[in-house]
Amino acid sequence: MTRPAAKAAAIAALVATGLSACSQVSALAPVGGDRLATVRFAANDVLVQNRVAVLAAPTCTASGAAISCTGSTTDGATISVSSTADQQQLMTVTVGSATLYSGAIQDVIDRAARPTS
Repeated sequence: MTRPAAKAAAIAALVATGLSACSQVSALAPVGGDRLATVRFAANDVLVQNRVAVLAAPTCTASGAAISCTGSTTDGATISVSSTADQQQLMTVTVGSATLYSGAIQDVIDRAARPTS
């Protein structure tokens, strides 16, 4: 390999390493951030796990320690997510009148982080 080719290969390797590090950092997003972000990540995981056709992803707001999120499905159903101030480790996700999940937020995050194969 000539010197310019070796230099180009070294640069390409550094760029590839840098890009893979970026994707690894972005993959950490569900385990980092504040409580509002964690509730939002967990709610999105529940929607994906239940194959909900989302039109507008839930947007979340905090009122003190209580968090509520609202979105919609492609067929017009309302997506609602809530986590109360009294039980901050728990959340409920409903689509229309159906409750998809009611339980620990961390359980959802942990399940989504496990390898699928």
